[in-house]
Amino acid sequence: MSNHDQEAPARRTSVTFYLSEGLRNRARAAYRSTSFEERDSSWSEMLNKALIAEVERREAEYNRGETFAASEAPLSPGRPIGF
Repeated sequence: MSNHDQEAPARRTSVTFYLSEGLRNRARAAYRSTSFEERDSSWSEMLNKALIAEVERREAEYNRGETFAASEAPLSPGRPIGF
């Protein structure tokens, strides 16, 4: 467990996002096939693990391993211009 996990607040919130049906099905199959071995207590826990891994990768790549400054400002909807 990284020290970033320890810094996370205990309060939980709901997040809604879109993904392809194929990716959803693939992720669900991976969860169902490995949740016992990985000791996932829930589908949400597996998704949290995946999100933490990507956040930590970006912090390492772009911010010398430090957490980025948090903000409650809403994210822009849709795809950024130039992609």
